[in-house]
Amino acid sequence: MKRDYVTMVVAVIALILALASFIYQSEQSGFTREGNSDTLVKIRETGKFDVCYAEYPPAVIKNPNTGELSGHSIETIEYITKQIGAKIEYQETTWGTAAADVSTGRCDVMLTYFNQIPRSFTIAFTKPLIYVGDSALVRADDSRFSNVKDIMEFDKAEYTIVVANGESGHNFVKDNFKNAKIEVIDVQAGDLLKFLSLVQTGRADVGIADSVSISLYQRVHPDTRDVFASNPFNLNPTAYGVRQDDIKFLNFLNDALTTMEVQGKLTEFEQKYDAHWIHEKRDYVVN
Repeated sequence: MKRDYVTMVVAVIALILALASFIYQSEQSGFTREGNSDTLVKIRETGKFDVCYAEYPPAVIKNPNTGELSGHSIETIEYITKQIGAKIEYQETTWGTAAADVSTGRCDVMLTYFNQIPRSFTIAFTKPLIYVGDSALVRADDSRFSNVKDIMEFDKAEYTIVVANGESGHNFVKDNFKNAKIEVIDVQAGDLLKFLSLVQTGRADVGIADSVSISLYQRVHPDTRDVFASNPFNLNPTAYGVRQDDIKFLNFLNDALTTMEVQGKLTEFEQKYDAHWIHEKRDYVVN
């Protein structure tokens, strides 16, 4: 009987030790008992983390021949990574799938992502780095739009509006347009602005996208016109996106970005790529 009691005690102790070891290993692997992810633990253990990006000059630029990445957002995340002795594994994504890629763990952070309410319901965002509005592209010789003052003037049944899937222009027309025909185009890497060519060819009357993309396209195609070049609408804060439960990593990124801002590094990298972003919170309303 005594031997059976000793055997039972030993078994209980072994079970407790095994359970403690499992909990410890689970926490160290980046997942707590509550199921919260911890990218900082992952970085300490593996020396690397996964960064998602979508091409967005001058923040994120991809060389079409070599695939090499550059841009001020790339330099920012690589500067942070270098400071902690880690390495990045880049994962290419699209504006339409980035939130899912972050929330499901395909990547730990998404670069230069518009902070919008539906996205904030899925992932968390760092402090805003820049503010980006939207604009509209039309053909320069299209007299129908010579006196347009308000974006809602485009919401008419006779107009076809082209937007990129998941991009801010797409989200804006989904929420606000009721009458115009909306053509949604899936964009691919290296072809990010090609959807705007539908305006030039007459397949669409208007292209709506973020003001930077519209401006970049119009500079190369003078037969088009940037309708709200001096007064973009639908201003959005733009930041880095992480998993909602990755609180430690979110705090780390915010602290790192604040330090870089104070030290002038963010400005230095933006100036290197001739970026001209909005950095202050202002009301951009078309009137």
